[in-house]
Amino acid sequence: MRDIIAGELGGPTVFRDRNALTYEYLPERLPRREEDMAKLSRIYRGLLQGGGAAHVLVMGDVGTGKTALARRFSEDFKAVAKERGVNIEYTHVNCRRRSTEGAALLQILTHFDPRFPDRGFSNTEMLENLRKRLERLEAHLIVILDEVDVLLKKSGSDLVYHLTRFNEEASRARYSVSLVMVSQMDARTLLDEAAQSTFGRTNVLHLEKYEKSDFAQIVPYRVELAFNKGAFPLDAQDAAIDAASAQDVGGARYAVDLLRKAGQNAEDAGRSKVAPEDVRTAAATELLSDEKLEDLDRHKQLTLLAIARVLKKGGAFATTGEAEEAYALACEEFQEKPRAHTQFWTFLKELDSQGLVRTRRSGKGIVGTTTLISLPDTPAHVLEEKLLKLLRRVA
Repeated sequence: MRDIIAGELGGPTVFRDRNALTYEYLPERLPRREEDMAKLSRIYRGLLQGGGAAHVLVMGDVGTGKTALARRFSEDFKAVAKERGVNIEYTHVNCRRRSTEGAALLQILTHFDPRFPDRGFSNTEMLENLRKRLERLEAHLIVILDEVDVLLKKSGSDLVYHLTRFNEEASRARYSVSLVMVSQMDARTLLDEAAQSTFGRTNVLHLEKYEKSDFAQIVPYRVELAFNKGAFPLDAQDAAIDAASAQDVGGARYAVDLLRKAGQNAEDAGRSKVAPEDVRTAAATELLSDEKLEDLDRHKQLTLLAIARVLKKGGAFATTGEAEEAYALACEEFQEKPRAHTQFWTFLKELDSQGLVRTRRSGKGIVGTTTLISLPDTPAHVLEEKLLKLLRRVA
């Protein structure tokens, strides 16, 4: 058995650094986001000039690079500030995983002390602990609240309110807290009046979808980072650019995942170079990634779970009535109040527009007129398993 393992590990590889094709990887450059980086720099300029905190909402569709931009800006801004004698710290909070004020505050504090106890402190005490740490470090803190809409819908506006008001009680401006809220939607609409007044309604950075010319920069850059020289030829890169730009959803995330799967296809075939056919095969067999599911609103996840459960029974299609009935049961299972029929229909249309389901009007052989729902690529049982794992994790 060890011979098999050794043989596989010693075989040819097209990859130089697989990590460069993971969701967590933060590249040094973000092609086509230079102007957005400049806008963020102007918004937070005051932190380096003795001013107070600044807050911004970064919004855009899936795959537009919202999280990468927020993290890359914070990392580089911290480095520039250090050169100028200003201490900047930043931390990233995934609000889908940390969807309560207490859990998010704990994540912020563990940035400074990984051993900070996960129980025994009230939110007020954690805020005071954070204040003392910043005073001791003489530092600003930038907090990235990623997928902030999940937290706001579940727990309300208290965290945003307290962190924006944090600065009013700080003894000196350099100990302030600044927020970068990241969301697919305009999360300001989810803030209560008090939080809106402290966060402000002016600093919004809307990231547009990538176009083919953008992928023509993104794909070669990631190829350079991830693959051995010459292992991903230009014709294969062109195929990846075409495939990525043909997608209505997924954006840069889809493009990066496509490169990884194409490289794996070449390796599985024992070749040292990626061919255009490897890219086309990767695009044709693209399965729903966990990241795409995580980006969905919780009720869209429940709607998709309902459709998967109906189709898992063996039918080629689910009717709207079957799906809505299964959706109500799924909501009960996860202690959520089902949305009304009109809202459920909106969920279906949005899932269809994102390419996660396909819908069409019924034809001959079906009594009456209804909408038929199918899954384009992913087996129903696989989708159900992925969604259950995700929903139970954040319940």
